Amino acid sequence: MRCSKIWRTGVLAFLLLAAGPGIWAQQRRLGRQQPPSISDEPLPNSGRSLNRKMLKASYEQLQKDVQRLNDLAGELKEQVTNTDNEDTLSLSGVKKAEESEKLAKKIQGRIKNL
Repeated sequence: MRCSKIWRTGVLAFLLLAAGPGIWAQQRRLGRQQPPSISDEPLPNSGRSLNRKMLKASYEQLQKDVQRLNDLAGELKEQVTNTDNEDTLSLSGVKKAEESEKLAKKIQGRIKNL
């Protein structure tokens, strides 16, 4: 019996949290006050310049990452062409390939966010 009360309370809490924003909108329509927000005043142009600075920093980091990827690709190409045995690749070559893959995914994500 006690377990079912705890379970019902947990389900009720989950439903209230999931429907949170909708409840405030409904209470506003009913004439009830909405809880106070942190700041109702818009920020004067500082948000715009901050956003611009963040974009510029992101773009500069993107350029650095692309340069690093280019360097890794060159190093990997050099290792592959200088390998005597065509069946194996050195451990450092495998690590460079993994690093370049991670860096390429990071670059892809950064480009999508620009």
